[in-house]
Amino acid sequence: MQSSSSFALTTQDQLASAFVTGASLYPLRSTAGYGIIGPVSSAPYVRIQVEYRGRLGVEVGLFVAVDHLRRSGRLSAVDERRWLDIDDWFIEHLPNPDFYADGNTIGAVTWFKVPLRGDMQLLVDEACGMLTAYGVAHHRVTSGDPGTIIYEDEFQVGVVPYQRGEQTPLPEGATMTPSAPGSKRAVAASPIRHVLLDADGVLQELPGGWYAAMEPYLGERSRDFLHRTWKEELPMLAGRGDYLPVLAANLQEFGVTLPVAEVYDAVWKNIVVIEESMEVVRGLRRNGYGVHLGTNQESYRGAYMRSELRYDELFDVSCYSWELGVAKPDPGFFTEAARRIGVDVRTVLFIDDTARNVEGARAAGMAAEQWDLTQGYDVLAELLARHGVSAG
Repeated sequence: MQSSSSFALTTQDQLASAFVTGASLYPLRSTAGYGIIGPVSSAPYVRIQVEYRGRLGVEVGLFVAVDHLRRSGRLSAVDERRWLDIDDWFIEHLPNPDFYADGNTIGAVTWFKVPLRGDMQLLVDEACGMLTAYGVAHHRVTSGDPGTIIYEDEFQVGVVPYQRGEQTPLPEGATMTPSAPGSKRAVAASPIRHVLLDADGVLQELPGGWYAAMEPYLGERSRDFLHRTWKEELPMLAGRGDYLPVLAANLQEFGVTLPVAEVYDAVWKNIVVIEESMEVVRGLRRNGYGVHLGTNQESYRGAYMRSELRYDELFDVSCYSWELGVAKPDPGFFTEAARRIGVDVRTVLFIDDTARNVEGARAAGMAAEQWDLTQGYDVLAELLARHGVSAG
């Protein structure tokens, strides 16, 4: 392994033009309520970062980059044990910024203060050496003004970056992973390192159910209408065709004269996200598991879930059937989901409310359990525990 002295030293200003070139920037979220400390002093800050950008729109930092290697199974057994030692040491000795409490919804990143304490510097150098050994390019970036400071302790600052770019593809062999504040040893020792969750019936629900939602428009004919339109929707779940014209034709045939968009918004977008399920997601992330979405959706509802419900910010990888080109229960859905996550299908546990989808996952070699909201979260905890997984 090479020492850190061989790594490129680059200033934030030198990176700025390359950072935004060709990337469409999106506005930063409000920093209200995060206790902004004020402008950065002239003292330098340092960040070790790789050359690919993650979900926050900035280059991925050192600790997360090494954990990408661990999560994908690329680290040797010796290197994995050593990395867990290093990671646990920093968990004990480096304060955990408070913006991680809600999953870092503000999108902050941390920078070390210079000079770094000697024992920390040695371990940082060793982690950099792991990136070098596995061919992951990285740089030591310094700045006197890396962003708006919202957190500070003896060793580091947390900042909201001034600019962000689009997320870039992960390098081959790397797996997206959350920045879990706790030890990752339990995950590393488990054959299950990822949890793939269905949406409807597991994470969210339509109040009163689909039949009740359509009754104001169709009364007792709601069931017949929905079963027809669901059957005709099947190709759209796999990304073939446009659902709204199909829905409009069915509404017209059943005598509904309201605009299709009005009915669609009132019924298909009437989604309630279940907070208890979100807490399970956050708990899994805190414990170091990759947490992903695996759902059958046509493009309009999928886009609504992605943008309005902000599921892309919650999950490491979102697998919508219309984007995968294949829908559950086809085993191909689960094979493609594992490929997009970047892991062996056998390292993923799938949770769904439908038996045939669970069977499809198992046929693909994925561990799977059936669960829905009506069963309660004690049952879900028991099902997770069967696979050595805990969200507590």
